[in-house]
Amino acid sequence: MGEEAPYDSGWKLALTSFFKEALQLLFSQVYALIDWQKPVVFRNTELLRIAPESQTGRRHVDLLAEVSFTNGVQGAVFLHLEVQTQSEPQFEKRMFTYYYRLYDYYKTENIVSLAILADADPNWRPSTYQNELAGCRLSFDFPTVKLLDMDEQILTTYQSAIAFVIQAHLSALRARGNLNLLAQEKIALIRKLRALGYTHDEIITLYKVVDFIMALPKEYEELVQQVIHEAEQQSEWPLTSLEKFAIERGVLQGIEQGIEQGIEKGIQQGLQQGLQQGLQQGLQQGLQQGLQQGLQQGLHQGLLLVLESRFGSVTPEMQAQVEQIQDESILRELYRVAATAESIEAFAQHLHNLAVSQNGSDRG
Repeated sequence: MGEEAPYDSGWKLALTSFFKEALQLLFSQVYALIDWQKPVVFRNTELLRIAPESQTGRRHVDLLAEVSFTNGVQGAVFLHLEVQTQSEPQFEKRMFTYYYRLYDYYKTENIVSLAILADADPNWRPSTYQNELAGCRLSFDFPTVKLLDMDEQILTTYQSAIAFVIQAHLSALRARGNLNLLAQEKIALIRKLRALGYTHDEIITLYKVVDFIMALPKEYEELVQQVIHEAEQQSEWPLTSLEKFAIERGVLQGIEQGIEQGIEKGIQQGLQQGLQQGLQQGLQQGLQQGLQQGLQQGLHQGLLLVLESRFGSVTPEMQAQVEQIQDESILRELYRVAATAESIEAFAQHLHNLAVSQNGSDRG
């Protein structure tokens, strides 16, 4: 299971597939500076090496592209683009941290930082990081675009794949917590794909992006399958090969991949803790304890991230309940409940029933 949220997986695929279109629509001034006759090289592996630790435990969609400018700027330009799907108090500081780490890593001032604010809070609009002490003052400004500001009617007039992605994202925000509405919105968008004149490859990519961003439980995805069959009967439409992806794997594949990463990170942290404990308690015993602690920590973090990605937030009480669970098999079962529950209340009821069951077993 995975640490990547459905939103995140969709946006990563969209930005790497439609990078040029994204800049043209969302950051036109930057787009105009780039020499598009020269290749764009994605440096996401390097970005992982310097990524700042999240102070909130939330996931982030980051992309680093090496481009060339046409306005006389010498050498490569490193463009850092981030999609932020939830408000975060330390976001401005994290953007600055990326900037100075890129500056230090590549030994260049040719760095551009951009942010797509894809959250549901119309009042959250970060754009500047400032710090001042004893006469020293730092101010770091970065361009942003707020997806909530975009007119959905105007977006429908663009013959642009990234405009279609934004429509899917706004529809998902609007339908959050309402599975019936989300299914209706998703079906409507998939039907639009037939009429918009996209290429074969664009249709396949856009279908995958929509499937991630507008992820639904399996029973709702069956409605989407029916739409696909209807479309195939009416014309040649290259979606047959995607049915299994959409219905059998869908969002669960993205969730599973990320949670494995979360577990791995937790195990690494646990190993480090275990090594330190081992110096005092005996190396073997300490490492075993560290592994177990790391596995549990990764499972807890992964489950909370799935809940955040689907329902927006997790109460401190629910977080405490989750973190009290130590049984690995129970935690893994809770992942499936979190991925398919119709609401956060439904998951909370399942969690409550589990607690009642455990208490009964303990008394027995």
